[in-house]
Amino acid sequence: MKIGDLVVYDREKVPASVPLKRPDRLGVVIRVEVYPGYVGCGMPMATVKWNGIDNTMKHRQDILEVLSANR
Repeated sequence: MKIGDLVVYDREKVPASVPLKRPDRLGVVIRVEVYPGYVGCGMPMATVKWNGIDNTMKHRQDILEVLSANR
């Protein structure tokens, strides 16, 4: 996943505990980073600007699906 990629929530991977009001919402990745984890392991994260939402949101990359890559 890279900056500029167009993404949606991957419905098969989003935990049931995460309430999604608009699972079909489109977003653009504006930042990619690794969140520090246990003993050198990190969690790949992406900051996404979703359509219709004023603020950006940070998500684990594994619950996002890339629709169109910025290559």
